[in-house]
Amino acid sequence: MKRKLFLPLFLRTAARFLLLWALMVLLLSLRELDAQTTRLKSGVSEARDWNLMNAQLVVDGDYDPAIKPAQYDDRMDAYYSTYGAVGVFRLYDTEGTEMGRSLLTSGSFALPGTGVYDHYLNFDAVLTDDEQLTLGQFLRENRQFNRFYGTEGGLYDDYLGSDQGKSYTVGLRSEITGVVEHNVVYPQKLVYWYEDGPVTLLDTDSSFFDGKTLTTFTSDSIQLSSILAWAETGPELTLKLFREAETRLENLVGDRAPSNYWVGSTVGGSGYAQVGSVAPYDGLVSATGVSYRPALMATHDLLFLYAATLLFTLLLAFFTARAQARSLQRERDLTNAVAHELKTPLALLRSYAEGLQEDIAPEKRAEYLNVIMDQSDQMAALVSSLLDLSRMKAGKTHFEPTPVSLDRVVDTVFHTMERPMETAGVTLDLDLLPCTVSGEEGRLSLVVSNLASNALRHTPPGGEIRVTLREKGSTALLQVENDGETIPPEALPRIFEPFYRSDTARDRQSGGTGLGLALVKETVTLHGGTCGVENLPHGVRFWVELPLLNT
Repeated sequence: MKRKLFLPLFLRTAARFLLLWALMVLLLSLRELDAQTTRLKSGVSEARDWNLMNAQLVVDGDYDPAIKPAQYDDRMDAYYSTYGAVGVFRLYDTEGTEMGRSLLTSGSFALPGTGVYDHYLNFDAVLTDDEQLTLGQFLRENRQFNRFYGTEGGLYDDYLGSDQGKSYTVGLRSEITGVVEHNVVYPQKLVYWYEDGPVTLLDTDSSFFDGKTLTTFTSDSIQLSSILAWAETGPELTLKLFREAETRLENLVGDRAPSNYWVGSTVGGSGYAQVGSVAPYDGLVSATGVSYRPALMATHDLLFLYAATLLFTLLLAFFTARAQARSLQRERDLTNAVAHELKTPLALLRSYAEGLQEDIAPEKRAEYLNVIMDQSDQMAALVSSLLDLSRMKAGKTHFEPTPVSLDRVVDTVFHTMERPMETAGVTLDLDLLPCTVSGEEGRLSLVVSNLASNALRHTPPGGEIRVTLREKGSTALLQVENDGETIPPEALPRIFEPFYRSDTARDRQSGGTGLGLALVKETVTLHGGTCGVENLPHGVRFWVELPLLNT
């Protein structure tokens, strides 16, 4: 198979297969996108209801009104998914006053010895997006720092037990420096203290703190929450989705204060926003903004499938193109071989016809006509063999099997060749046992005749042809051996190909047309059998196996 022939076929085949693969990917992706969109809406709805339920507890609780806003913020958890979607929430009262909102990064801490997380950390008002990413990436890479317990006062010694250090860190104390408003701290610096020194999580020079008084708190327990640390889509994309969701929500709400009587929504290609009261929380109005990446949702959990099917598609294209290239190469070889086989007789025909036309050597007119007839007969036999071979390969051969005595066919064929063998100085050894097969006697006779002619052509004077016929299980095994030169090993797999000659030096007269063995193989296959060839120490053995007739 030549590279120049294979490469264009592979590129064309791969292009067609990849087009079908892309269509399959598109259909599967659209189906997955629809399913993930449904799951997203359900997940966002559940998150909103959970936030509202927790907010209702604050509404109904006996809390100082000054500290309630931080508790509302703490309960407005943002939604994030494994397939690239973020939802943010805001909470309003029926008068349209904002009560709380989802924070990108937040936290809470307990004062020493209290065990109560009643002080809240608000990072969103302080940090830039770049600082949010830095903190989120740190917490993502060091998730144990999302929880810290101090043991300087001994309060948590017993309850940490043997689990310490698995999902949190245990040190001496934590220190939070920032601006305080009621129970909310806007952190400027956050440090965990350990026996071997401090770990600084945050130290910002944000302009937020310009002209403001900073207060430092000591805490023996702290917990942080940032969707940048946990979302599987990564901090950068999660931050973008969070901001996009906020923008969608703000565009929907605008300057109009949400109320108990206002229900609205907007839907875009990669997100949506909605506002309205939700039963049974009649005193609360919820606003939701959602943003996602359709491509990520559409390919969620399908990337391995796409990669595997892409590889399979390219392999299928490769093997298909290779088969096409081999088939096309065989066709070209066959065309070249036929042209070569017809070239010599056609040249002879033209030469002798011109001689007759110009009346050269009138006394040889009969000889010229005989040559023309002989060459015409040879070309007719060649064309007939080609047509027969083509019909058998295409499965269009008319085949009416009958019981055939194979031993009688073999005996008849070889005895008709006694005179040519005697002339060539070749001896014959027949060892035939009775075997009956199902087939067409004429075609089987042609098989044996081709094997016999091939053996005679390649047996040197003084050599011997040995023919055996035996039953082998449920088959009849015919073997034709001849003395002489062996077949080159590289030629054995191709010996039954049309026009293939292991000895390229042979001419048409001594080597035949090259169709005999090809006809043998196709005829044997037509009869449900197999055939082959193998080298002997001082010759060659051809064999044919045909199914025995069930009697």
